[in-house]
Amino acid sequence: MGAEGIGADVDMMIGNGYAHHHSEIALDLLRRNPVLMKIFKERYAE
Repeated sequence: MGAEGIGADVDMMIGNGYAHHHSEIALDLLRRNPVLMKIFKERYAE
């Protein structure tokens, strides 16, 4: 980093990984993608 970067005034926006409605999005992705659902079931289903 050069002097310009060190002296710059910045606003840092750091998230925590949360996304609104993330569970609904993930389940919808599985339901609409049979290949992904198959992989998920093979890995996590009994």
